[in-house]
Amino acid sequence: MDNFQIETAQNVSIYQNVAGLGDRILAYVIDALIIFSYLLLSVFLLGAFGIDDDEVWVFMLVLGLPTFLYHLFFETFWDGKTPGKSAMKLRVVKLDGSKPGFGSYFVRWLMRIVDISITSGGVAIVSILISDKGQRLGDIAAGTTLISEKKRVSLYDSLLV
Repeated sequence: MDNFQIETAQNVSIYQNVAGLGDRILAYVIDALIIFSYLLLSVFLLGAFGIDDDEVWVFMLVLGLPTFLYHLFFETFWDGKTPGKSAMKLRVVKLDGSKPGFGSYFVRWLMRIVDISITSGGVAIVSILISDKGQRLGDIAAGTTLISEKKRVSLYDSLLV
């Protein structure tokens, strides 16, 4: 796991742990399972309420909109996390360590189409591996990165010396 350094206005250096590729992929799988579960439950409930195929706009509104905006809304209103990122203790931050604004989350979300959707995550994986701060294209464009909030404990920390 790589680190990157943040220099504060008071000349204090803070080291952040860049999120590992495995943690990012697992967070994505958790989010995908949540979206898939939502879609299954919604289709079942819409069928139970007798919504016909004639009312396609209802399907699009109930099924498409929440799944389309899932990452944008969760990251914006849940402190840079989605449920998958929260489970893996990951969070989106600006490169200077501050909390990103809506514009940063929006740019990341737009670039997700290129990074993950169109290329099945290939571009995201390559850019994360190449970048020294663990950034995918959306992070580079938004000036953000994904950090791990897991506490790193070594054997020395656990021994009484």
